[in-house]
Amino acid sequence: LLRQVLSSRADADLLDYADKTSRVIASAINRFETERPGAPLSAKEKEFIDESSSWGRFVQIDDADGKFVVSSDALKTRHFSDNPETRLKLLSLKERAVFEDLPIAYPMRVVTLPVQIGKRIPYLVRVGVPVEGVEEAINRVSTLLLVLTPAIFVIALLGGWLLVGRSLKPVDEMTRAALSIESGRLNVKLVPARTDNEIGRLAAALNEMLDRLDKSFKQIERFSADASHELKTPLTTIRGEAEVALMSKGISEELRQTFRSIIEETERLSEIVTNLLLLARTDADQVRLKREPVALHEVAMQAYEPMERLAHRKNIVLDLAEMDEVTLKGDALWLQQLISNLLHNAINYTPEGGRVTLSLTLALMKTPNESGSHEAVLSVADTGPGIPAEHLGHIFDRFYRVDAGRSRDQGGSGLGLNIVRWIAESHSGTIKVQSEVGKGSVFTVHLPGAESTE
Repeated sequence: LLRQVLSSRADADLLDYADKTSRVIASAINRFETERPGAPLSAKEKEFIDESSSWGRFVQIDDADGKFVVSSDALKTRHFSDNPETRLKLLSLKERAVFEDLPIAYPMRVVTLPVQIGKRIPYLVRVGVPVEGVEEAINRVSTLLLVLTPAIFVIALLGGWLLVGRSLKPVDEMTRAALSIESGRLNVKLVPARTDNEIGRLAAALNEMLDRLDKSFKQIERFSADASHELKTPLTTIRGEAEVALMSKGISEELRQTFRSIIEETERLSEIVTNLLLLARTDADQVRLKREPVALHEVAMQAYEPMERLAHRKNIVLDLAEMDEVTLKGDALWLQQLISNLLHNAINYTPEGGRVTLSLTLALMKTPNESGSHEAVLSVADTGPGIPAEHLGHIFDRFYRVDAGRSRDQGGSGLGLNIVRWIAESHSGTIKVQSEVGKGSVFTVHLPGAESTE
């Protein structure tokens, strides 16, 4: 762009000067011919040759045949070479002016104009200007651009990165805070660096929303805990009254069956209420687990024995596979409930003649940051109907049932597996399920920090 601007200005200046020179020469010739008609050509030329020494530029006059006539002092020793093609264009009036780049001792920009007198063109005016200054300026600017452009780009990139990083830092902090928020940590606030901009107003709005959610969750937790607590007493009373009535003499068998049904339903309701109260306490972070060495294989056997009697009544084989001697730090009572819930759930959903298998093994951790550490792998497999794939992602949710009607018939409340997951996660473990419809399911619990006692 700079080259184009400089060249355009130089060409315009050259053209203007050449046009003025052409007009001066045409005027001198016209005056001479008027005053001295029939005078020789040399006398005519003398009129403008005398003025040539005062021309301050590289000016050269050629005749119509391309022969040199006169020039300014700057071209006394070297002349612009004749270009027949350019001369023919001007003599035929196809071009008003022709620009050329002609080297003499150095590059020159030259414009050629005709000296027109009527329809005659006796002379051609050629005016040049050195382009070394333009080229030098272009080279300097090119060097500056080559140096400054990458530097400016790097500075702009770093500056933009710093500015954007500073601008987005509150968003990043809000994002980390938002990711740490759970149902039990709704009191966490999103605090931006400034509160007088759009991000600050967004943080304030989100904080207000979190306050409302916190109040709602606490109300639900209080309701669950209060309702569960208040229901325990009347349920105990109903069960006691039904048991007393069942022991009475003189009542019909039909009425006895009714009282037995009342007792069974009351026991199921009591179990649901107990589980609800437990979950409400866990949500409120009121349950504290012990952290003491536990022989997990002994805990597994303590859970296995009562479940064996239940399986026998249903004509189900409760089998033991591998049973490694494993110890870890945890709460024995809660771990026993975890195993009992899994076995009870497997027995309930396995049809008569089926099989439920319990196993406990010691394995190496597979996570990179825990290389060399061991974990206890507890597995409960059954030959039940299996769980469809679309239900596997929700099987540990509260009150979720794959088949609601069948679960109620078998005494399920939809809370057992949720409690199992809470116990596993409270021991820094995980629980997974693999199932295939028609072939059964396998629940696997991984508990880190285990050691062998053998």
